[in-house]
Amino acid sequence: MTRDIQCVGAARDEAEDLFCMERPKYLPNFKNPCWYAKEDGKFRLKCVPYYHILGVSKSGTTDLSYRIRAHEDVLNCNDCQHNKEIFYWCRTRYGYTKRMTKGTLCNFSCYQQKFTTAARKIEQKVTETGYHKMITGDASPLDFADFRAWPNIPQNAGLEKPVVLTPHLMRHVYADPKFIIILRNPTDRLYSEYMMRIGQSAEDFHEAVSQDIQTEKTCMKNHTVEQCMYSLDVANKLRLRIFLGCYSVFMQQWLKVFPRDQFLILRTEDQDDDPKARLSTVYEYLKLNYTEDTLASITRAPHKNASKKKERMGPMLQKTRVILDGYYRRYNQDLADMLQDKTFLWST
Repeated sequence: MTRDIQCVGAARDEAEDLFCMERPKYLPNFKNPCWYAKEDGKFRLKCVPYYHILGVSKSGTTDLSYRIRAHEDVLNCNDCQHNKEIFYWCRTRYGYTKRMTKGTLCNFSCYQQKFTTAARKIEQKVTETGYHKMITGDASPLDFADFRAWPNIPQNAGLEKPVVLTPHLMRHVYADPKFIIILRNPTDRLYSEYMMRIGQSAEDFHEAVSQDIQTEKTCMKNHTVEQCMYSLDVANKLRLRIFLGCYSVFMQQWLKVFPRDQFLILRTEDQDDDPKARLSTVYEYLKLNYTEDTLASITRAPHKNASKKKERMGPMLQKTRVILDGYYRRYNQDLADMLQDKTFLWST
């Protein structure tokens, strides 16, 4: 539990120690986690997200985020990528850029600034009973599985493996968070990400897969799976983010800190079967009111962030699929056991 984690402090050029901060006193008449704090001599409303789409990348997070934000009671973050991505928890709070090079530190106050516009609108709109029902969210799809900055957490200083990770930090900050995770067949997810980030050819993808699997296997000869999957040094040797598809390695860390009912876990593959039913499930999880007509209208909107390189590159080579399916099999089995759901085996 996070109550056992002690404040150790941090230097000005180091990542902020969130355990030196008390959890904000969230207001009971606000659905979204908000509180008043003194700023420039005035009390101002501060808010953090009501929900997080934690991950994973190239699994439909952009599309789902859009459909959630299409609801009249859901507000965007401000000054964030694609109106949804902040990457505070996995990257910017440690001063890392998109390419995991050193940039500018973003502390918790900096994170709050991403929701100043939402906070103002949340404060302004109130029901007849005095309840503020509007919410905002954060859909940074790497927060679930990108733990590569763990050595920068003050409690992990000098350790060979982490004792504190993103879930511990979020448990300290939030009282009742709502997490949505979309998981896709990891073999297909990796190819989709390759097409987006590199996109050369199916043959080049095969070479990259073979090399990266060997790199991970070499690491695991002398280190634990977690040490290899969470390592920035190992990741820098990879051409692909092959580790992101080992979902069980990351899911177990979240479930050590949060109960299972804090998560709505979806599969990308189920979206096409009944998109209206899935969106209904999401809205109900977020306690958003809706009509059937509104739900149908939002469901009919075109799919967001669909890859345009897929047709040009063609499918992955069958031999590559065999290799990747074999590589991910143990992690899929662990995940299916963990969630007690065999659909996460992605068996054909």
